Amino acid sequence: MPAALTFFKNEKVIQVDDPQTALTIQDVHDQIRNYEAELINLDLATIANAYGKQPLGGGAYVGITLELINDWRIAFEARPGPDTILCMISGGNLVAINQYNNNPIKPTAYTQVVIAQATSPSIITPPSDYGLLYLVESLRGRHASIGDIWYWNPTSGSDGNDGTTPQTAVATFSKAQTLATAGKHDVIFALATATGGITTVTEKITISKANLKVRGPGFNFQFIPTSAGTPTVQITADNVEFSGFYVETAAGGTDNGITVTGDNALIKDVWVKEATGNGIDISSTARTTIDTCAIEDCTGVGISVGTPACNLMIRQCIISGNTGDGAELTGGATVLDNIFENNLIYHNTGYGIHIGSAVLRTGVRLHHTFSGNATGNQGQIQDDGSGTFIETPAGGESASTIADAVWNELISEHTGVGSTGKTLRDAKVKATLASLK
Repeated sequence: MPAALTFFKNEKVIQVDDPQTALTIQDVHDQIRNYEAELINLDLATIANAYGKQPLGGGAYVGITLELINDWRIAFEARPGPDTILCMISGGNLVAINQYNNNPIKPTAYTQVVIAQATSPSIITPPSDYGLLYLVESLRGRHASIGDIWYWNPTSGSDGNDGTTPQTAVATFSKAQTLATAGKHDVIFALATATGGITTVTEKITISKANLKVRGPGFNFQFIPTSAGTPTVQITADNVEFSGFYVETAAGGTDNGITVTGDNALIKDVWVKEATGNGIDISSTARTTIDTCAIEDCTGVGISVGTPACNLMIRQCIISGNTGDGAELTGGATVLDNIFENNLIYHNTGYGIHIGSAVLRTGVRLHHTFSGNATGNQGQIQDDGSGTFIETPAGGESASTIADAVWNELISEHTGVGSTGKTLRDAKVKATLASLK
């Protein structure tokens, strides 16, 4: 006969009613599932996970393990005393993940509960292997630190969950960020579990907690909002990582895909496409890195750098098809010491890279490829700044432009009598005349 159980939703307690003194794991599991299936409880977060029951052959099965989650516990109804009543839970393993030291039992008056575990696991869940976590994190290079881990699943998560495991993921980013602690290097993992492989969210997000890392699985997790008026992703805190996502903007606006105003941000492995404003807009920031991203087909500039902004690194990106410049730096002398490395910049309506007036010490280096940009120096770089460094392999100038500049420097501007330029120029004329004889 099934045990008489009473569920207290607000207290998150499953009570074994008096006078019962015994409970089986299978019985409590079955009644939990029936309770969750009631219409009045459809909004309830998951109470427990269950494992086991796999056949071992010869009629033997793996024992059932019931894991209470989201702070649910089992309590035997209090007794009047003065004698203490011995109560027993058997028929499997009972464990928990909760704020009560992971103890699945809520103490009550004049009861003593014994759990007859089927195998040896402890009631207390073993701690995570933080040594391994720190080792893996140290290999990332940038933002290499880790705090608590939280899980965000827009498909099957619930904001009533605790967010500590993939099975207890929350449903919204805003809830996940609420769980994280600013400055602790917490990580929010975004899970893509929708049927068909593509998880799409309309939620716009603002990352406002310092040192927070928001990591996704790549193209399979897509931000496609339905309302215009603000950027899809805003990074306002310092030391934030945003990596592994596909980002668009809502139709009908002039919104940036990503706006960054915090220092030392890392935007990595992100695809920004068809933003109605700029693809990535950066201002009031220092030491931000945009790494291995694609910024394509935006109505504005691909990557816009405004005042003030310094010590930025933009590397190994594909910047193409944007209505404005591929990349644009504006704002004068407060935009300085920014570096472009190894980018592919092509088919933008404006310049490949436009360095605005008085912008200081921009570096364009290491094997850039420019092709088919509509305006500028062969569709490549328009430099109105000061102290710009363009490394020859970066493709900043065409071969003929470089040759003309070298000849101009050596010959045309040094024509005084007795100068090296004058001597070389005369030698070139004599050689030319000799070749015509």
